[in-house]
Amino acid sequence: MNLPAKVDVEKDKLRQMHCEFNPLSRCDGSVMYSQGATVVIAAVLGPIEVKTQNLSIDGSYLECNYRPKAGLPQVKERIREAAVRDVLELALLAEAHPRSKMSVQIQELEDRGSIDACAVNSACLAMLIGGLPLKSSFAAVHCIINEQGDYILDPDQSETLHQRASFTFAFDSVEGNLLLVQTKGAFKIAQFNDIECLCRAASADIFQFYRSQIAKYHGRSEAIAEKKKDESSSMET
Repeated sequence: MNLPAKVDVEKDKLRQMHCEFNPLSRCDGSVMYSQGATVVIAAVLGPIEVKTQNLSIDGSYLECNYRPKAGLPQVKERIREAAVRDVLELALLAEAHPRSKMSVQIQELEDRGSIDACAVNSACLAMLIGGLPLKSSFAAVHCIINEQGDYILDPDQSETLHQRASFTFAFDSVEGNLLLVQTKGAFKIAQFNDIECLCRAASADIFQFYRSQIAKYHGRSEAIAEKKKDESSSMET
């Protein structure tokens, strides 16, 4: 996957997004997703057999694992994993497949800022491609307040070094409900409200990116299927 060249972006705009569907073969759906130079890969599998201790007659069991770029997961990776799992549990239609397991695996490839939001967004795309039942799609946006008091949406790694406060919001695509709120640092209530509105508006761009990329993916799939059908028909004749 070719990463975009570094370009100057506005502080109230998301960095450029890219994705590649199904880079992995031994799963039901996978995606390599990037925002700017931050890259993660997510894979989903399910519904599959669940262990007895996790079995539920009311719905499926959700397994979510997050792996860092190198080494074993530390405390910050466990916190990130728990946050992603909370969002997935709210969005997953678990009642559709009782007595089964849904597995979501997220691998960090490069962290250049906003890694929490990228992990959530990659999981959403992988679940959509993998056909897991969802109540709605979801999108996460990261924003910071720098030392000058400016709001910076989707900051890169260099900008996060000078942050006074950071925020990560996740929204659903149906009613725009909040699925996740993470904050760190000192800020005023008015600043929190301003950044929530800024992130909510930015989530609409992510949902539009989802729609356009999935439409292209299914369009290519249909074209390939038609081509194979024509080839088989010509061989029969």
